[in-house]
Amino acid sequence: MSDICLPTSVAAARAAFPCGLEQPAGAYRFGADALLLGAWVARCLGESAAVPAVAELGCGCGAALFALLLHPALSGEPPHVLGMDSEAALCAAARENAVRLGLSGCRFVRGDAGDAAVLRQCGRHAFGAVLANPPYALPGRKAARPLRAQALQGGTSPAGGRGEEAASRPAVLDVFCRAAASLLNHHGRFYAIFPAAEISRLLFALSAARLGLRRLLPVHPDRRHPAIRLLVEARREAAADCRLLPPLFLHEEDRTDGPRWTAQARVFCPWLDGGDEAGRR
Repeated sequence: MSDICLPTSVAAARAAFPCGLEQPAGAYRFGADALLLGAWVARCLGESAAVPAVAELGCGCGAALFALLLHPALSGEPPHVLGMDSEAALCAAARENAVRLGLSGCRFVRGDAGDAAVLRQCGRHAFGAVLANPPYALPGRKAARPLRAQALQGGTSPAGGRGEEAASRPAVLDVFCRAAASLLNHHGRFYAIFPAAEISRLLFALSAARLGLRRLLPVHPDRRHPAIRLLVEARREAAADCRLLPPLFLHEEDRTDGPRWTAQARVFCPWLDGGDEAGRR
């Protein structure tokens, strides 16, 4: 998106991005995963002649959406941008961040990805692209802060179930994939980042939601170690016809003085240094 004729405060906020994003106390802090996801979607959508309407499930403070919208690879402006999160405080922070960045056309709604009524209000089959950084903590993993715990485990059901009732609910990844399918139009694209070690869970959830896997980008910490994340593109009601892309290596092998992003990683996602710093605040 062009920075021409922007107010000084907006230009400064964009230059500092992702530092300066408002994040509620106790919330899950965004980091490199969100920024990599936004960059991945921008690069994929940038190949299209027309950029579609975009939605994010579990948007948090908006970091991934903003990384998408501000990325130089994006070829145009989406006609409609929606972020959904189950926490009101995170939605409020995302709205504030959007105004600071001059992206006030973004809409943020509070809602659970498993709530059919909320999905209808957002617009069934109204989006050409949906992105998500689904919660991936396994059952039993603990987090000290309530908002962080809900982000890791995917929040609660609309009824706020616990114990046996909560255990009987569908897996969070399945809920996110089905919600994406509900929002996407025919052959609309679903983008996600997920732990590489959990690829079997991801493939099963995509297949169950009739999201055909089309592209897979493995993300490695460096050239010596196996992939730790997968960036995926799937299409609603399309055949699984996957292209395995050349890997993305995040760090140089020589890290004696701490992490050093590769030139490849910096080109792919220009904000990685700021993302780490912001995520630790």
